[in-house]
Amino acid sequence: MQGGRGTAWPDGRADEQPPVAEQGEASVDPTGDRAVDEVLTRLTDVTELGLHEQLAVFDAVHTALQDRLADAEG
Repeated sequence: MQGGRGTAWPDGRADEQPPVAEQGEASVDPTGDRAVDEVLTRLTDVTELGLHEQLAVFDAVHTALQDRLADAEG
């Protein structure tokens, strides 16, 4: 991708920004894995946090998802 933000796709189109949910609308579509759903729920209010708190939430969610994946792989 040349200049700008987002990802360039092989067909040349650029990322489209997803619509932003209004406050209180955020939800997580069930994945079928309760542990994953609980972790992803932590992301629903992240935009209301300060930058440092957002980073902490992202790090915690990433770690929890890695742990869940490791558990699933045995």
